[in-house]
Amino acid sequence: MNLLKRNRKKLTVLVFLGFLVYSLSFLVSKVQRRTAWTGPTKKEVSENSTIDMVNDYYPFVDFKLTTPRISPTVGAMKNIFMIVLVMSGAKGNKFRERREAIRQTWGNQSTCEQRKASQDERLKHLRWLLVFVVGKAGTGTNDDELNIAEARQHNDMLIGNITDNYINLILKVYMGLLWASKFDVKYTFKADDDVYVRIPRLLEYFVNAKFPRPFYGGLIYPRSEVHRKIGVKWTISYKYYSETYFPEFSRGPFYILSSDLFDKLFNYVYVRKPFHLEDVYVALAMHDSNISTTNIDSFQLSSEMASYVLEGNIQNCEMLSWIGFGHYMDPKAIKKLYLLLQSHVCKEITLDVDYHRCNKTG
Repeated sequence: MNLLKRNRKKLTVLVFLGFLVYSLSFLVSKVQRRTAWTGPTKKEVSENSTIDMVNDYYPFVDFKLTTPRISPTVGAMKNIFMIVLVMSGAKGNKFRERREAIRQTWGNQSTCEQRKASQDERLKHLRWLLVFVVGKAGTGTNDDELNIAEARQHNDMLIGNITDNYINLILKVYMGLLWASKFDVKYTFKADDDVYVRIPRLLEYFVNAKFPRPFYGGLIYPRSEVHRKIGVKWTISYKYYSETYFPEFSRGPFYILSSDLFDKLFNYVYVRKPFHLEDVYVALAMHDSNISTTNIDSFQLSSEMASYVLEGNIQNCEMLSWIGFGHYMDPKAIKKLYLLLQSHVCKEITLDVDYHRCNKTG
């Protein structure tokens, strides 16, 4: 009994230490089980996963020729010289605001510049139609319902059963071209919704060029090395394209195809599986069909174009000699450029397209 009393304090300490060790081991075990259950993070998967860049299609595009489930009612206007296909997004007000800005500005057929073109004997019979090409936003938002209501209100949208993302842009382009092929159209003009295009001046370009066919053209990007690093937006695997360099191609914000090239483009999907870089893929179809690329140097692209316009740095003669302005043009920049152009176009100004000079007459 005396021995027990003398060692009671020691026993208490030992019991406490034992309980502490057991508790710590339990917590460690719990953390380990939780880690094993949740697995690695998305970042870890991305960094550690193995992709066979030679034998796999990366990134994979589930390509199908798709017709729009919603399209404009065109009516009797079937003899169309040019259809403008504006690629736009399905998710968020940002894209609805861009579409509305285009409707109010360069997509409007009642502008001063368009009215002057309608009085020009060379241009007045060259009718054009602008439509926005959109996919599906998917679950979790009401964007699809809003887009359908917008399409019904304005009668200027193609909406397809396509998940709207960067990977599927090639599906949207083909959907737009497939729809355009139903009409007796001479040219299609593909554009993004963050550019500004002077359609009457584009029609004038075709008149001056004597309506070339076959025609594939735009702002040419020179021969460039193919991206192969996993995770980069523009990367593709060797299975899609095995060469080290792409041929020159018309950059995506705006390019033109004559309708006699539709069959070559549609049949090319059986020659090479389509991939997400739609401008490059279209260029490869043209290149492999021995169609030359025409550079239109009146198209201008800069990531600073919006600030160039908004800050008042754009010169009048630049503005009046350019046909296309891009990219990253937000609605504010588009509307500002529209006001600037209208204030000059409605005056008596002549334009030397070949040398990009403008001179006030009279």
